[in-house]
Amino acid sequence: MNGELATTLEKVAGGDRVAFRSLYLAVGPRLFSICKRLMRDHASAEDALQDVMVRIWEKSPLFDRTRGDAMAWMVALARSVIFNRLARKPAPALSLSEPEVAGIVGRLSAGGDPSLAPDLRRCLGGLNDQHRRCIVMAYHYGLSYEELSALSAVPLGTVKTWIHRAIGQLQACLNQ
Repeated sequence: MNGELATTLEKVAGGDRVAFRSLYLAVGPRLFSICKRLMRDHASAEDALQDVMVRIWEKSPLFDRTRGDAMAWMVALARSVIFNRLARKPAPALSLSEPEVAGIVGRLSAGGDPSLAPDLRRCLGGLNDQHRRCIVMAYHYGLSYEELSALSAVPLGTVKTWIHRAIGQLQACLNQ
């Protein structure tokens, strides 16, 4: 299969539109699933897939089958396009109004001691905006470090540090 993809990708590099359609039919569903998982929105994923396919058409002359797998090359290109889109996309606004905080706190303290909720609310309020936002986006919205990094347009290590510090501050606050 990969040999066929590499051959098809090489034909695309030569400007073969029929080969490009064949490539789209072969890899489109897999690339779309990657787009959908990372973009978290069907319409945005469709737009991202279109950008990915355009980028494959433009960059196909750079593919070298001796340096790697054709599908892996296209997936890497897709991830690059998606992360660039996510970096440009404004992060969801988190006003953290009292009802929202209560709902988030309820989820964060689910399965634990219900009497912790007021303390957790107070401690979340004591975090700086960046740390609180990362904690809420990670634990309430389920975003990964990589997704937070792309959304915040900061390095991955910075996001990890913010979350680590925030968890430490929350633990210290809750132990008071």
